[in-house]
Amino acid sequence: MKKIFINILVLGCGMTYAQQSISSQYSTNAIEFYGQGINSGSAKYTGIGGAVGALGGDISSTEQNPAGLGVAIGSEVQITAGVGSYKNTNTFASSRENKDSQFDFQQFGGTFVFNIDDSKWNRFTIGVNYQNERFDRINQVNANPNINFTNEDGSNIYRFAGYADQIDGYKSKFGLNFATSYDNKLYLGLGLNFHETNYQKFSQYAESDNENKTYVYNLDGTPFNEIGNGFSFSLGALYKFNHNFRAGVAYHSPVWYDVSEEFYAARFNDEGDRVANYNLYGNDYQLTRGGRFVGSLGFVLDKNFSFGVDYTLHNNSNTEIKPGNRYTSDNNFIDQYVKNSSEIRVGGEYRYNKFKARLGYNFVQSPYEDITLNIANTNNALNNTTLNKPFIGDINRFSAGLGYDFGGFYIDAAYQYQTQKAQYLIGNATYVDNDLYHVDLNNYYAPEAKLNNSLFLLTLGWQF
Repeated sequence: MKKIFINILVLGCGMTYAQQSISSQYSTNAIEFYGQGINSGSAKYTGIGGAVGALGGDISSTEQNPAGLGVAIGSEVQITAGVGSYKNTNTFASSRENKDSQFDFQQFGGTFVFNIDDSKWNRFTIGVNYQNERFDRINQVNANPNINFTNEDGSNIYRFAGYADQIDGYKSKFGLNFATSYDNKLYLGLGLNFHETNYQKFSQYAESDNENKTYVYNLDGTPFNEIGNGFSFSLGALYKFNHNFRAGVAYHSPVWYDVSEEFYAARFNDEGDRVANYNLYGNDYQLTRGGRFVGSLGFVLDKNFSFGVDYTLHNNSNTEIKPGNRYTSDNNFIDQYVKNSSEIRVGGEYRYNKFKARLGYNFVQSPYEDITLNIANTNNALNNTTLNKPFIGDINRFSAGLGYDFGGFYIDAAYQYQTQKAQYLIGNATYVDNDLYHVDLNNYYAPEAKLNNSLFLLTLGWQF
């Protein structure tokens, strides 16, 4: 469509664009891609649902509580590889499904234990841990002939012919952890964490005219890529009340990021009605991502069965983008619509001789308040609509795992299934094609998406 204004559906990839008059990609991406936690770890950690804040022992337990490292009585090294897959179903008048899978190394780490004789402080432990979470996904929307428009002289009708949105990238975390044990009852831990977020995104939509000729446009501001490097620290304590019961608390500081981005953007002529060029630009900014508090309970019965419960409070509302005078609307959006959220983890492990079986469950609450505004439906009619838990819905994760100890060498396997549903606020954006024609999308739209992820993990480890 050339040189006309339209109202059209645009569905963004899971958790990306709330548009400029409500927010921009900076605020919504800050909540999703730069989150404090990371869904990654060893197969044992994943199989038990990550509910290890009071159980400790495994190097991945430092993700919940660095004091858990002090529970380990022997040194070990491990590496975890896995296959992650997604299946996204996007619905707006009709449904479109996309799915893909990818192999990657999810985690590697080591625990090094130093025993101290003739002292109540009987053990000192150093641990290193690398975790990696992929962002890869593609969302597509089918054509919708009910959304159509005419050009300025009424000589042609243009119809929505499809939309594609893709993200490729990852979030990683490298932790250097220290822990100590006092009389095998009190454990204290410190973690120094180095974060990286690296992802690329492009968005395109297509429309067709009376002769079924298709035009493809890029969302203004895409393609773009961002690299953020950050630092955080964590403090934890764990106490064994007796052989069967223990409890832990941990504080994870905010993550302080420095972010560099590159993006293509339209520059308009003096009259503001034509795109003069569509060039690559660069920008640097700072991002503070809110921290979290973790409280944990652990139960151990006869060394054959262990069970953990973790509660996490995510301080999402403390997220801030700097310098503040350049990102006023983004920070206002966070203040108004982003809330602190809760996460609950439960999981257990049963041991029989050298064989281990594990089950786990996570519930992660949406970090968003409800948003009410005029939104166009599938027939492009405006209605006053309340979006419940937009952008990121409540997340449910179910996990199971098996392990076998060969004596020194061990192998663990795990499967995790994650599902969430969300509505996405899309609209009020400009699109530009290769000939520098542009389209302004005036309405908001709220397609629904169901996002399912599966993760298969295999950990190889050696105790010494």
